[in-house]
Amino acid sequence: MIDNDKKQTAVVECKQLTKIYKKLLAGRSKAVCALQNISLSVGKGQIVGLIGPNGAGKSTLLNLIAGLIFPTEGCVSVCGHPARSIEAHSGLGYMPEHPTFLGRYSARAVLKYHGALSGMSSRNIHGQIDKWTEQLEMTEYIDRQCSDFSQGMKQRLALAVALINDPQMLLLDEPSNGLDPVGIVQLRNFLKTLSEEGTAIVISSHRLGELEKLTSDYLFLYRGQIVSFGEKIASSRVGQLRVELVSNGHRIAGQLLPASKIISTSETELLIAVEYEEEVPDIVCNLVKGGARIKSVSLQKEDIEDVFLRLYQERN
Repeated sequence: MIDNDKKQTAVVECKQLTKIYKKLLAGRSKAVCALQNISLSVGKGQIVGLIGPNGAGKSTLLNLIAGLIFPTEGCVSVCGHPARSIEAHSGLGYMPEHPTFLGRYSARAVLKYHGALSGMSSRNIHGQIDKWTEQLEMTEYIDRQCSDFSQGMKQRLALAVALINDPQMLLLDEPSNGLDPVGIVQLRNFLKTLSEEGTAIVISSHRLGELEKLTSDYLFLYRGQIVSFGEKIASSRVGQLRVELVSNGHRIAGQLLPASKIISTSETELLIAVEYEEEVPDIVCNLVKGGARIKSVSLQKEDIEDVFLRLYQERN
C-alpha cells in the first residue's frame, strides 16, 4: 500500500480476496458479495485507517485477515503464514466492534484464559497481564467481575486481550466505542507508541477525525471494492485556494483562470480549486502578472471527512 523504508516488510498481504455470503430465502439461494477482488498489503509499523459507509465490507475484511471466516476466493497471509494457521494467530491480535465477556469472570481471568488459548506459559501470562494492566490503566478493576464493567472498561479489556501475546499485527474494529475524551486521547497515544515499536495496525472506524490524528494512510471501501487508498487519498487532500483581493475579482477570474478552477468569485475574493500544492506558486504568480492586487492568500486543505464525503458522493 505504501512503499517507504519504514514499511518495506509486509505483515499482512491480501491477494485477490473475494467473499460471497449465500443465504437461503424462501427456498431460494441468494448470494451477497461482501468483498470483491481485494489486494493490499500492510507493512511493519504502519497504521491504516479502514473507511467506508455501512455495509462496505470493512468488518468482513478484518474477519478474513483474523481468520474468523473463509474467503470464497483469494488468500490472506499474516507474518508470512496463511490466515487461520497457528503461526498466523500467534502474530495477530483482534479487537471486535462489540466485545462481550462472561459477567461472572474478572478481567484477570479473561486475560488468563486468552493467554492460555495462545499457548503462553503461566509465567508469561502473568507477566503480560501485569504489563498491559499498567499500560492500559486497568489496575483498579483488573479483579472486578466483567458484569460491573462500563462500555469503556470493556473496550480496554478487549484491547488487552488483543495484545496479550505481543502481536505484530493488530486489527481494531471501532476501538474508541464507549471511551470518554480522555480515554480516546490515551488510546491514540498508545497506538502511536505501538506503531513506533513496529506493530502494524488496521483500524476500522467511523470517527474520521480521530483516524486523521493517527495516520495519513487510508483504505476506502465501497460495496466490497477498493475505491481509493494510500497515496491517492493523501495526494487528493489539497482543496481550495482562497485569494483576497483589493478589487476586480470577477474580471480577474474571467481573464486569468480556467473555468474549471473557479469555485466562486466576488469583487474582493477568489476561491480556486487546487489539486496539488505545487500549483499554488504558479497560480499566485499568474494572478499578480495579470494585474491582481492581492491582500492575502490561504490554502484550505480537505480533512478526511471531506474526502470521505466526496468519494462517497462520487459513487452515488
